[in-house]
Amino acid sequence: MANNIAFQAQGKTYKANVTTSSQTITITADSPCNQLCVANHQPTGSGGQPVYFQVSNLANVTCTAPASGAPSYALVSVPGTIKVLLFPSRFLLETCISLSLVRVHLSATSHPERGCK
Repeated sequence: MANNIAFQAQGKTYKANVTTSSQTITITADSPCNQLCVANHQPTGSGGQPVYFQVSNLANVTCTAPASGAPSYALVSVPGTIKVLLFPSRFLLETCISLSLVRVHLSATSHPERGCK
């Protein structure tokens, strides 16, 4: 699959009501696929909160949201955004992937997006 085309769903859609406790979804592709689309449908502005997530081929992955002075391995999905992530094709063909998600209660501190791949 070329990496210069729009997102093409190759399996089921999963919905998670993300809370402050980490939760994990196991995803299996129905056909060859190297894309994962992550959407945050929370309202933009003061009503929405970012969702931190981690993608892994390990079953017991747990996402930890970064805190002031305590970074973590996590990507962030800002309210009102959609991200399409690309993987090597065999990553989704040969194994399931785990998507671990967590939300934090925000203070006035900003949470910049760092470490994105």
